[in-house]
Amino acid sequence: MTAQPTIKSLLIYSILILFTGIACQTTGQTTSSESSPSSSQAIPANAEVDEGLFNVYQSGDKIYYAIPEEMLGRDMAIMSRIAKTAEGLGWGGDRLAGQQVVQWDRRGDKILLRGVSYSNTADENQPIYEAVQNSNFPPIIESFDILETRNGSVVIDVSDLYLEDSRIFGLQNRHRQQYTVRGLDRDRSFMEFVKSFPENIEVRTVLTYNAENPPSQQRTGSISIEVNHSMILLPEEPMRPRLYDERVAMISISQTDYGDDAQFSKTKRFVTRFRLEPVDEDAYLRGELVEPKDPIVFYIDPATPEQWRPYFKEGIEEWNVAFEEAGFKNAIRAEMAPVDDPDFSMLDARYSVIRYVSSPVHSANAGPDVIDPRSGETIRAHMNMYHNVQKRLHWWSLSQTGPRNPEVQQPHLSTEEMGQYLQYVVSHELAHALGYPHNQRGNTAYSIEDLRDPEFTNEKGNSSSVVGRTRFNYVAQPEDGDVRVHRSVGEYDVWAIKWAYSYLPQFDTPEDEKELLNEWVLERADDPAMQFGYGYGDFDPTQTTESIGDDWVRASELGMRNLHRVIPNLLDWMGEEGETYDEVRMRYMQMFVHWGRMTERVIAAIGGSREEHKRFGQEGPVYSDIPKEDQKRSMEFLDEHLFATPEWLLDQELLRTFEYVGTVERIRWYQVTGLNALLSPHRMERLVEQHAMNGDDAYGPAEMLDDLRQSIWKELDGSDPVDTYRRNLQRAYLDRMEYLLKEASAEAGNPPADYRPDVGMENLRTDFHIQQSDIRPLVMEQLNELKSDVERNLNSTSDRYTRTHFEYVVKRIDEMI
Repeated sequence: MTAQPTIKSLLIYSILILFTGIACQTTGQTTSSESSPSSSQAIPANAEVDEGLFNVYQSGDKIYYAIPEEMLGRDMAIMSRIAKTAEGLGWGGDRLAGQQVVQWDRRGDKILLRGVSYSNTADENQPIYEAVQNSNFPPIIESFDILETRNGSVVIDVSDLYLEDSRIFGLQNRHRQQYTVRGLDRDRSFMEFVKSFPENIEVRTVLTYNAENPPSQQRTGSISIEVNHSMILLPEEPMRPRLYDERVAMISISQTDYGDDAQFSKTKRFVTRFRLEPVDEDAYLRGELVEPKDPIVFYIDPATPEQWRPYFKEGIEEWNVAFEEAGFKNAIRAEMAPVDDPDFSMLDARYSVIRYVSSPVHSANAGPDVIDPRSGETIRAHMNMYHNVQKRLHWWSLSQTGPRNPEVQQPHLSTEEMGQYLQYVVSHELAHALGYPHNQRGNTAYSIEDLRDPEFTNEKGNSSSVVGRTRFNYVAQPEDGDVRVHRSVGEYDVWAIKWAYSYLPQFDTPEDEKELLNEWVLERADDPAMQFGYGYGDFDPTQTTESIGDDWVRASELGMRNLHRVIPNLLDWMGEEGETYDEVRMRYMQMFVHWGRMTERVIAAIGGSREEHKRFGQEGPVYSDIPKEDQKRSMEFLDEHLFATPEWLLDQELLRTFEYVGTVERIRWYQVTGLNALLSPHRMERLVEQHAMNGDDAYGPAEMLDDLRQSIWKELDGSDPVDTYRRNLQRAYLDRMEYLLKEASAEAGNPPADYRPDVGMENLRTDFHIQQSDIRPLVMEQLNELKSDVERNLNSTSDRYTRTHFEYVVKRIDEMI
């Protein structure tokens, strides 16, 4: 018989059932994928939330990311720029660290931040893909505990990522070493804000470091900087890359591709460019000008002085004529950055900007800032316009155009004149942002006659490319009339935009585009205005810095004429009543700089070659030796304009207004710098090879050394005493010959890495072993000849300084040989 339950036992049973149910419910929440610790435990109740790419939460110096599941494994780019900085540690807006691609990945109850590289790739459908992945394991930058999951997002605390002593978000090694940084002080570092937008997250921190040698305020032993960190989502579908072509040449990124059908890995280079796609593809394909879906917009810094803003805008928008060649209208524009929008920042990774930097730096710079490494797409570009670039523009314009341009014959340029110069600088720097490197060949595309022709220059300008590093037309003379002074987008720039930015939907892959793009190159290949030259190296006089015109000797001679005209007028043009002579002095020093540039270009012709980028199937060589007669003309120029004492620089009335000593040493430095460049092991190697290849048709090293000795030592005919400047130069000649005879080693002749292709472990391009070449015997011959000539003239001079100098020369040669 079963006992009947009592009321008390039923009550106890009910309570047990209740607690068991609660326990089961609690256990069920803990194991649920939708929850771990409650939100009150993970994120403070008072935290401010901002919704966007991730929902981000901030409570004081604590920040939390709620990362959606669909964002795990997506490629994102992070970059850091200085918002505010200590004196001496860069400038506001400078990049603190380079771009890094990252992914957020989940591993169990942790989230990993990994660094990602696309430098090695393969088709994921090919077996080799696994081998590439095994050799490109992404490093773990940081690991985070998952605090909770909510609404399909995992919540992590990322405060330490930004406020600990992190290399990825803090001072880089070069700064740490330079300023002897001991570490970050967390108590003096804090979070300013975190903001989330649909495609990016912006974090602003103040970081304070203990440093033994801070760049300023030494007694504090501290460096404080305010840094803006950007994390931007890269496109889910990468833009189709465009393969690099050195005949056009754009700034590029590289990948080593192991998935090609070839029997070896191949390096692929993709040009960097903005993504431009037409709003109406059908109209575009019919040949109509069409606006892009997302035009390129540059925001002008509100700190830019009002008088320069129209010129900055025009420098950007003058490029629209080039984009029309690619089929786009209104492709690029400039706007003033909004000052009343709290969500806008010049440091935000979404915006391409022109920053105006209060800096004594006499320059400007720009380039792609955030690049998708999978495709070369430029996500964001950045331009710095340093305030004191205006000073350099005045220097350049005076030294290069002063005699024919009354506008620059005064201490201060008019707003219109300086504005036009700044417009050119903005246009030049924008070219870098659009993907152009410097194109020095554009500066030498036109003949000297054309560059002195007002009609020609007003139609085509001074160069076929605005991105060359020659600022003004210095070959034009006062008698040439209204030759154009200012530079703008050139015909090469227009054509290169067509090549790089034309939308080609008819193709599926970068390789499919190659045939059409190659046809476009070949159509213009024989036009000097359509050729490209980096301007690196010292062997091609048609692509050196500040080169202009197709004849480097004539161009430099005309440039020297202008310099000779400026010096006697410097005091009248640059002096100001009641002011110091500092500005006069700086303008005078700029004359030396331009003198040096012109002689550098001519020196490049000695043992030089003309480089013309070609691919298989095009006629003619890539490298053509500079003809012997042109090398001889170049030596004659150096004899007259470098090695001869520059009397035009020795205006005592001018010099004694700003210095009591320095002229002799300054001239010595410039002459010796040119002499050493002429007698560099690299150049001697090239002369040896040209003579070996072409015999007497080449300007061989023996003939060059004969001509040089006769130029440096021409007083040995007994006609004149040797002046101070020439004695210095002659002793420098002995120093350089001794260097070639005794000190120059194989390492001194090493070519740049780009010219050293490898096969396996073997170099196709060997070192230049000067001790085994013809150079040392030829140097010995020159010294013996020189000694004989000096001894013959030793007693024929009555000048004490010349005689003691000659005695020293004989003794020095005896010691050398």
